[in-house]
Amino acid sequence: MKKYLGLISLVLFILAATSYLTVFIGVDELLLFAVICSVVGMIVALFADGGSYRKFALFGNGAIILLSLVIPFVVTTFFWNSP
Repeated sequence: MKKYLGLISLVLFILAATSYLTVFIGVDELLLFAVICSVVGMIVALFADGGSYRKFALFGNGAIILLSLVIPFVVTTFFWNSP
């Protein structure tokens, strides 16, 4: 079962990446779906066996989380503090 978790995490990353890319063309409703898929994919990848699927999914899901949650939080908190 653990060998399939890496593949499931990779599929969740592909879903998250495509829905995150649709945000750039104006469909903002899919941003939450991308973040949820990415977080679930990251958790699933942590329990998967070591392999190329796991590494790719961890890197991709981490990049989506970084770009959609961490960087906007840091920018709005520390740099964009004037009215």
